[in-house]
Amino acid sequence: MKRGSQEEILVLGHCLLNPPARIKGVKPVQPLDVTGMNVIQLPCPESMFFGIRRREITKDQLDHPAYRRFCREIFRHYADLLEDFAANGTKIKILGVPKSPSCGVEVTSVGGEPGRVEDFHHTHVEGSGVFIEEIKKELKRRKVPFEIEDALRERK
Repeated sequence: MKRGSQEEILVLGHCLLNPPARIKGVKPVQPLDVTGMNVIQLPCPESMFFGIRRREITKDQLDHPAYRRFCREIFRHYADLLEDFAANGTKIKILGVPKSPSCGVEVTSVGGEPGRVEDFHHTHVEGSGVFIEEIKKELKRRKVPFEIEDALRERK
């Protein structure tokens, strides 16, 4: 990616620039160096919905109408902005957070026993998190062209 290009905007999952938004005890994501790039930082839906002191959660636990509606609502104004940029020729590239139940693009987490448990177990599977699913649906509905992938993903 060419730094300083006026033709491209990076749309980033919140914790890629603000690692303290991640749940306590999770390996921090190394913040991205976006110097000279055009950046829009998305809000963190989990921090906004559950707070900073939240517990570990998985996609299947977040896959609920109220949380999906919340994700759509907090993205609506960003979608307006991205639609306008795209209509004026700007390339949109979205970078999600690998393994996130909300912001994962290619890999998310599922599992986690309901009820009171001693150890929280989850699995990483192919697929997108809830917030990313809602983002993709909204941009496709608006016919906004975009690229999307997980940031800092491990290459094979």
